[in-house]
Amino acid sequence: MAIRKRSSSLKIVFLEYLFAIALMLVLALVIPYSLFSIGMSTGLYTYANSSEVQAKNMEPKIATTKPFDSKLIPASCTYVYVSVNYIVLQSNMDKSEMENAISYAEGKYSPATPDDCYLSIKREDGICILHYYIGSRYTVGWMNSTLPNINKLLVVVCIANCLVGCFIVTTLFAKHLRKQLQPLMDATQKIKEKDLDFEIRPSGIQEFNHILLSISDMKSELKLSLEQQWRMEQTKKEQTSALAHDIKTPLTIIRGNAELLGDSQLTDEQQKYTNYILKNAARMERYLKMLINLTQVEAGYSVDLQKIDTKRFVKGLEDQANGLATAKQLEVALIQKDLPQEFTADSDLLGRAIMNVVSNAVDYSPEHGKISISAEAVGKHMIFCIVDSGKGFSQEDLKNATSQFYMGDKNRSADTHFGIGLSITDAIIKLHHGSLKVENSTETGGGRVTIKIPLQVKTTSMTEMRRI
Repeated sequence: MAIRKRSSSLKIVFLEYLFAIALMLVLALVIPYSLFSIGMSTGLYTYANSSEVQAKNMEPKIATTKPFDSKLIPASCTYVYVSVNYIVLQSNMDKSEMENAISYAEGKYSPATPDDCYLSIKREDGICILHYYIGSRYTVGWMNSTLPNINKLLVVVCIANCLVGCFIVTTLFAKHLRKQLQPLMDATQKIKEKDLDFEIRPSGIQEFNHILLSISDMKSELKLSLEQQWRMEQTKKEQTSALAHDIKTPLTIIRGNAELLGDSQLTDEQQKYTNYILKNAARMERYLKMLINLTQVEAGYSVDLQKIDTKRFVKGLEDQANGLATAKQLEVALIQKDLPQEFTADSDLLGRAIMNVVSNAVDYSPEHGKISISAEAVGKHMIFCIVDSGKGFSQEDLKNATSQFYMGDKNRSADTHFGIGLSITDAIIKLHHGSLKVENSTETGGGRVTIKIPLQVKTTSMTEMRRI
């Protein structure tokens, strides 16, 4: 993996983030204030002290003009004109505001806030009391009663701009960091999926690239180690398989000669020893068969997909099941439903997988019991279901039934099973992109194994075979 020449450090990235935040905050404040200034210059609203300035400027005229002229009162002010005895002569205030204004002129009232202001103007014939507020106001009357106070609105807009700006900048930088982190996430995901044949893409941040380089080195070492381990295991499997086949030759000779001895004139004691030889030779043959099957499972199967005549295939399963069931006088029931004319699979492997399950069902069923084999097409899948009349699976069996070398009932399995039957079946079904389900039958109480495969199986690659 080559590191980009123009990659940045995390320090630079975070400094850029802080600079972007600062710039956004400045813009969030400058833009509203600029709009506020434009509105002020166009006369949309007044300065904060404009009412006070207008009232002060008009104070001399209001004090001396005879008679009293209400047109002199600034539009931003309300007023009450009273006689020297505080009798109301003219006013545009409401009752409460008027009482406060008169009390202020009498020296009995002080405004609660500094922006609430009164101006008492003495005249020869009475007193004019003006009421106004310090603060910007709209020049259009309906805007003052409908819209929020211009100063509060400005503060709210500035705060909202700051929050939105910070959110936008943070979101953009988070997206940028996520993009730079993507090569790291992709690499870890590939390793998690046990796929070591990939090229690590570089990031735009130096610190991330250092991590990616470490992951690249680790991936190479892991791949080398796994390849060495795989070669060693393959060699071991080949040696084990070769040894198993080599042992078959002398074992066949031993068994053949023991059978010849059994056919000759022997004493009872000699016949007893000969039977021991034959019995244990047969047991050794079963062990060798198990060992050969095990090496085949570990090496992976070669799948030969072909069109299978469904009825002929199912009839073959029935014949083999009847052959296995004869020794224990079991009843074999075959159920067929909605079978297609043909489906795609490896006939030999699929037949072996199903018969492994049938063989287990025979072994676990009591004498004169019953085995049910059903075959049906559901949607785009073929489903085979085998149900026995035995004791069923325990909770531990249900959890570990497809695990290699797992034997649930050791009393029944010690001499005939080695815990690889369902493991082989599971491996074959996975090669067909199907599924194996192990459960107990609610009808018979025995074991129920369901095999489900697509009607049209896709070609299985060598990579998939190794994984299986």
